[in-house]
Amino acid sequence: MILIAIPSILTALSGIVQAQSNTVTFNGEVVATTCNPAVANGNYTVTLDQVAQSTLTSNGVGRYSALSVPFSIQVLNCPAGVNSVGVVLDSDVHDAATGNLSDMTIYGSNAVQIRIMDGTTAAQQIVVGATDPVTYVAVSNGAATVPMAVYYYVKDATNVKVGKIRAVASYTLRIQ
Repeated sequence: MILIAIPSILTALSGIVQAQSNTVTFNGEVVATTCNPAVANGNYTVTLDQVAQSTLTSNGVGRYSALSVPFSIQVLNCPAGVNSVGVVLDSDVHDAATGNLSDMTIYGSNAVQIRIMDGTTAAQQIVVGATDPVTYVAVSNGAATVPMAVYYYVKDATNVKVGKIRAVASYTLRIQ
């Protein structure tokens, strides 16, 4: 019986021994520089208009686009070979369910959020935490402007409180 089992095991393992070896090649490139934000230190501040608490509660859940504020991230000094630029946003304080920035001040309930939209196709949300840009814009003469818009988003109309709202996102430039 033992002698019969050994050939059976060897036959079963022969497929493993005869497996073909293939490879995966990863290519990359290190460049001297990438595109640089046009503002000093790369930090932007966008101020939304004041909105009445009653306006947000009466509108109910969803975006309040009447107070949409356009803004853009401008880049300069893009090296030769960079054809387009996109922006990816991330934050430690965001709502993964809505893709919005969460308020860092008074809204423990996260009732009012900040939603960011792509400025080239106003209907597309830039989801905070996404890994790919919504849109890439063309680089011309080493510069590009990535347009966006921001507005209030009501997640819970019954819990909107009066007070300041502050949300922060980091951004990463993606170049092609």
